[in-house]
Amino acid sequence: MEYVRLGRTGLKVSEYCMGGDNFGGQMDEVESLRVMAAAFDGGVNFIDTANVYEEGRSETFIGKFLQGRRYDVILATKGNGRLGLGPNDRQVSRKYAMQAIDDSLRRLRTDYIDLYQIHDFPTHVPIDEFVDAYSDVVKSGKARYIGVCNFAAFQLIEALWQADKRTARRFDCLQTRYSLLARDPERELFPVTREHGLGVMAFSPRAGGLLLGQDLHFKATPGSRFSPDFRHFQSFRDTYWSQANFEVVEKIVDIAAKYGVSMNALTSQWVIKNPNVTACIMGAHTVEHVRSNLKAWHEDVPQEAIDEATAASEAVRTTYAEVGGTYNQG
Repeated sequence: MEYVRLGRTGLKVSEYCMGGDNFGGQMDEVESLRVMAAAFDGGVNFIDTANVYEEGRSETFIGKFLQGRRYDVILATKGNGRLGLGPNDRQVSRKYAMQAIDDSLRRLRTDYIDLYQIHDFPTHVPIDEFVDAYSDVVKSGKARYIGVCNFAAFQLIEALWQADKRTARRFDCLQTRYSLLARDPERELFPVTREHGLGVMAFSPRAGGLLLGQDLHFKATPGSRFSPDFRHFQSFRDTYWSQANFEVVEKIVDIAAKYGVSMNALTSQWVIKNPNVTACIMGAHTVEHVRSNLKAWHEDVPQEAIDEATAASEAVRTTYAEVGGTYNQG
C-alpha cells in the first residue's frame, strides 16, 4: 500500500480510503468491524464517514473499531447533515458546527478528528461564518485538518479566499465524485486543487458499481446499488443510468478483456493514477469485497489500458446535469 501526503500537509494517508457509508445500513456491527479489520490488515489507514451515514451508526461502529488503534488510523468525517428537526439542525452555522463536531466525537469515541469536512456547500450560511467555525474547530483541538465535499470550483475558491482574508485555518482537502463516468472535476476543480495544494479524495470511483459491468441496459443485478433492494437505488439510477453510460461501460469491458485485467482494477486504478487524486474511497459490503478490492489495487494494469479507457470515456465527459444527475449529490 502506498502512503501519500494529503495535499501540502505533512499527513500521510493510504491511497485506498475505506468508505464508511455502508456501516450500520447494509452491514450490521459485526460485519462492519470485520470489514474495517480486513482493510486495516491490508494496509489501509484511512477511513471516511459522515455524521448522517445511517443515522450516526457508521460513526458509532467506527468508534468501536478505533479502540486500541486510534493513532494508527487517519479518521475523516463530515458535518452538514441534519442533526434533528429543529431549524438550526443543519447548514453549518456556527451553532451547528460546534454541536455536530461534539456529537461526532462522542459517537466515534475519540477526542479529535484527523480530517473534518463540510459535506455540501452551506447555501444559506455566510461563507465567513462557516470558514471561521471550522477554523475554530481546529484551534480547539477537536480536528487536525479541515476539508470540503461536493463544492464547485467557484465555491472552493471563495472559501479559500475567505480563509486567507480572515487569517483562518485553510481547507486542505476536497472530496468529490470522480470516475470514468464522472470526469467533471478535470475541468475546473482539479486546476484549483493543484494551484492551491489541496488533497483530493475521490468517491464513487466505480460509479456506484456500474463500472464493474454487471448492471447494463437498465437491468440491475440483485444486491447492487441500482437494485430496488438498495435503499438509495433511485439516487444512483438518476446519476448514472443512461444509454450513453452503458455504451461506455461496454467499451471498457472490452478493454479490460483485451489486457486481461479486472474491471475493478482498471476503473479504480484509472482514478488513483490521476496525479490530482490523493486517495480513492472504496466501499465494501463484505470482507470478500475488501479482499477483492485489495487484490485489484495491486493488479498490474498497463498504461495502455488506462489510456484506452480514458479515450472511451470521452463520450460521456459532460456535466452531471446533462446525464440526468446533479453535481451536489454526496
